[in-house]
Amino acid sequence: MKKELTFLVIIDDSKEMLNALRYATLRASRVNGTVALLATFDSIDFSHWKAVENIAEEEFRKEAENKMKKFEILIMEKCVNPPKKFIMKGDRINCILEFLKSNKFISNLILASSDEKSGPGPLISGFTGKHRASLHVPLTIIPGNLSEEEIDNLF
Repeated sequence: MKKELTFLVIIDDSKEMLNALRYATLRASRVNGTVALLATFDSIDFSHWKAVENIAEEEFRKEAENKMKKFEILIMEKCVNPPKKFIMKGDRINCILEFLKSNKFISNLILASSDEKSGPGPLISGFTGKHRASLHVPLTIIPGNLSEEEIDNLF
């Protein structure tokens, strides 16, 4: 039996993330695969005020869930399969590595580079630099300067 392909996109507020999401959605649509969405947020340490910490974490979760609902609508316009949605707390790169280690169904990690001159961004730098040996799925990097039309024309 052929394995269903699942393309992981890391949800954040960057504009390039939308390019990664578009590419993953079109790729999944083409192969009858699935898009997986992973949102992460940093741990907050209010050791003296645990209630404040809990409220802040709940707000981060709600915000991530709302973003995922919005992205799910975009995905379902092109894909038959609904996205798989995940939220993790902790250092972003460590969360991604832990997620990939625990979820062997992921076929490919899709990231998009920034079109800024400041560099590719922390995830691409991390996964092509010091964390590259820890990554056990293919990494696809979408150039940040591609338009929606150019991404669409890839398929």
